[in-house]
Amino acid sequence: MTEIVGAHLVGSAPVTDPNQLFRLVHDHLSDHLRRVPDGEVGERDAWIRWQHAKLAQCPQVVAQTPDSSYLGRELQQFVIADDAQSVDLVDLGYADAALGSWELFKRAREEGTLAPHQRFMVGLPSPLSVTTMYVAPASRPAVFEAWVVAMEKEVSRIVDNIPNGSLAIQWEVVIEFGILECIWTYLDSGESGIATRSEIAQHVLHLGGLIPDSVELGYHFCYGDAGHQHFTEPSDASHLAWAAGTVFESLNRPVEWIHLPVPRTRDDVEYFQPLADLNVPDTTELYLGLVHETGGEDGTRRRIDAASQVLTRFGVATECGLGRRPLESLGPLLDQHAAVSSPRT
Repeated sequence: MTEIVGAHLVGSAPVTDPNQLFRLVHDHLSDHLRRVPDGEVGERDAWIRWQHAKLAQCPQVVAQTPDSSYLGRELQQFVIADDAQSVDLVDLGYADAALGSWELFKRAREEGTLAPHQRFMVGLPSPLSVTTMYVAPASRPAVFEAWVVAMEKEVSRIVDNIPNGSLAIQWEVVIEFGILECIWTYLDSGESGIATRSEIAQHVLHLGGLIPDSVELGYHFCYGDAGHQHFTEPSDASHLAWAAGTVFESLNRPVEWIHLPVPRTRDDVEYFQPLADLNVPDTTELYLGLVHETGGEDGTRRRIDAASQVLTRFGVATECGLGRRPLESLGPLLDQHAAVSSPRT
C-alpha cells in the first residue's frame, strides 16, 4: 500500500510578510512540514520578474524593443552593448532577502509558532531560467556566465550567515523544461529538446554542488504557472523522471527532496508511468504537486490514486508556489494537504 507522508510548500504565498505565513503554517499544516519558506514576499512575489529590473541596472546591457512574448504578453529582452568588455551584475538580492527573513523565522521558532525541527527554506531560480527569459539568444552565453557567478556569491552569503543546521536551499528549475519541450532554445545554440539534455544536466548538477552537505538541498521542477498556465502541457512525466534520475545518479551529495508538478487534469496512470523506474533514495523525500484548488479534495485524491499505482511513497504539494492565489484560499489549501497525507513528524 502506498504511503502518503508529509507536505511541501514550494515557496511563494499571498501574504504581506513572512510572519503571516508562519502563523498559517502553525494553524493548518505544521506537523506535515520539515521546511518552511518565507512566502517570497514583496518584490519577489512573481518569481523571477524582479530580476528583470536587476538586469536593467547592468551598464553593459541594452533593452530591446519588446519582440518576445510569454503566454501572449510582451517580454522585453536585453542584449549586450557592442562596446561591452564584461558583464557586471549588481547584487541579485536573494541573500539580502534570506538574511532578513531568517531573523523572523528564528524568532517564530523561538516563540513556538514554528517547530524546533523545521528548517528555513530559501528558494533560488536557476541562472539558465533567468537568462533564457530576459536575454536575447546571441547575448545569453556571456550573461549566463555572469549570472552563475553572481548566484554563487548569493549562495555563499546565505550559507555563511545562516546556521547550516537550520537551512534548506531549493533550486527552482523551470525554463529548462521549456527547452526540453522545444519552447525555448539553449543559450545561443538554436537547439532544444533532448539534444540539450547534457547541457541542462551539467547546469542542474553544478547548482546542487554549490550547496554544502551541512545544508539540506532540494529541487523544484516546474512547467510554469504564469496566469495559472503551463508554458506547455507535458504529455507525461518523462522529462521530470529524467531530470530527477540525473540528480540522484550523478550529484555527489545527498538530495533531501525533489518536487514534481502534476497538472490538475492528469489523474491518469499514464502521466505517472515514467516515474516507475525512478530509483528514489531512501533518504530523499519525493513530493508530487497534485494538490489543486480546482476540483478540491476529490480531484486531489483521484490524482493520488493514479500516482499510487506507480509509486509506493510520496508526499504532497501544490504544483507551484501560491503567490498568485487570493489570501483567503490559502488556509483551505493547506488543510487539503493535511487531509490527504500523514504527518511527517
